[in-house]
Amino acid sequence: MQFNKSIIATTLLSIFALSGCNSGGSDSTSTSPVVPTKTITVIDGALENAQICVDLNDNNQCDKSDKVLPQLTNKAGKIEVSLDDAKHALIAQIIAGTTKDSDEITPVSHSYSMITDAGKAVITPFTTLANVDPQALSNIAGDLGIDQQVLLGDLSTSPKARILARSITPLMTDDIKNIAQQKAKFKAVINKIEEAENNDTLSQLENSRIVINKDGKAAIQPLVKNIADVLVGKTWSIASLNDYEYCDNGVASVNFKDTKNLEFTDDEGTNTATYSIDKDNNFVATADGDVDTQKILYVSSNLIISAMNVANEPNDLIIWSTKNLNTQISQPVTANQFVDKTWYMLLDDSDDSTAKPAIFSYSFNKNSSLTTTEPFDSTNSFTGSWLINNNELTTIINDDEGSHTFKNTIIEQSSDYMVIKETSTDYNYPGTTYAVLFNNQANPVNILKQWDNFTNHTSITGPTITTNVNVAGHNDITELSIDKTEADAKNPDSDSPTITIKNGKVTYLDSIFTDGTYYVMGYNPNQNGHDLYAYGPLKVSVINGRVQDLDFTHAPKIHAID
Repeated sequence: MQFNKSIIATTLLSIFALSGCNSGGSDSTSTSPVVPTKTITVIDGALENAQICVDLNDNNQCDKSDKVLPQLTNKAGKIEVSLDDAKHALIAQIIAGTTKDSDEITPVSHSYSMITDAGKAVITPFTTLANVDPQALSNIAGDLGIDQQVLLGDLSTSPKARILARSITPLMTDDIKNIAQQKAKFKAVINKIEEAENNDTLSQLENSRIVINKDGKAAIQPLVKNIADVLVGKTWSIASLNDYEYCDNGVASVNFKDTKNLEFTDDEGTNTATYSIDKDNNFVATADGDVDTQKILYVSSNLIISAMNVANEPNDLIIWSTKNLNTQISQPVTANQFVDKTWYMLLDDSDDSTAKPAIFSYSFNKNSSLTTTEPFDSTNSFTGSWLINNNELTTIINDDEGSHTFKNTIIEQSSDYMVIKETSTDYNYPGTTYAVLFNNQANPVNILKQWDNFTNHTSITGPTITTNVNVAGHNDITELSIDKTEADAKNPDSDSPTITIKNGKVTYLDSIFTDGTYYVMGYNPNQNGHDLYAYGPLKVSVINGRVQDLDFTHAPKIHAID
């Protein structure tokens, strides 16, 4: 954003607090009546920045006739709601790339909704199941040997309930009723928990999630709650996903010797440095030496993906692997890992040093044919073929310029991803570049959303939607800020989408907004002088990804003096 953020971040907010001061008839000692409230807690782990919808029409979904609260849950997953609102069922909307689960470092990778009945104090997967299928909840309580009221509480007294809760949420969607279709998978998770309990290894699952792989089998997935836990004592091999940056800097290694000191090694030798971790913002930074500050976007035990955070430098994505990225030896892979499966490749699609992260889906067909598509641009689709030879994945892509062959060395793999080094002798795509294959679309999309928010870029492209905007007499409005809360809309920054008005319309991606209530501010980011104005916020609905028409005729005009 180019306008003075102090105006929006401080002055605009204070205008409301001070609007009655020194005006005729105002009483500086008067106070607003206190509205009685009830504390609601949203739990998988504690879910921060979840949106609460009051289900006024009792149809188990958040729609335009319902009330969306402007405030989000705090770090403890708590929110105050009025006693009147608590008389209705409450729906928690968990937002990919925004809502933070205390069980993990980075925001959740997919959106889903949970519900609790009127008068209840917690919203969890179990309160959702109780609402949708009470008998299924009773069966789960019996299988786990847990009192049903424990499942409907804050989960603090039951490790088995906490493990099951965090393992259920990846199976949930924005359709609350979908949870009733997942009972077979819940049973597989419960069986894994019972197996651990019988083997006296339940405590080992306290920092893990049980996931259901595409083959239907349950697997243990370690959770990372502290960046230092995966850094300290390990040596990480690091390279840029941008091939121009990779060619300039090559592969480096970083040995995190303890919580404060590291050794950085590249072609120029080894340097020591001190480093620090900003837990709230997921930054890893050095106080000296040659290592740059990184914004962590994805983290697991053996793979980290970050973005460069250096002034006047590209915000290219950086891959961190516990395996040597320089290796020429591919890990063992089989055709069964690919055939009839779709993998999602996170890569940098730039032709120069400018960062341009992108996602391509790779559908590996039984007949050895291959279909490659950019998920957010259906017109960008290619065909080709694939094969496995000597543990190496070869892909052949056909486009208007001919056929292009890529040799893919599998450097590291887990049930969720493969780190690959892609090599080509094709004159159109020469050299070596790195990429990551994910077995689901949610993880790379979450990474790109975080990157977009962090860098204020727009890397996710695709079909667009247009909304009409009537600025009425406010002809100085040229741009909109839109967000889930009034405070964020008034304080547009890298986390709040901004849209430029052209010919009385705004155009945006149909994938950028989830359905619900938003707040919109109108302003001119290029106002001159110190006499500045903004208009709004307007409270609007998003239905099927489309922001409803905007009319600033009666929008409040906020006068802020810098």
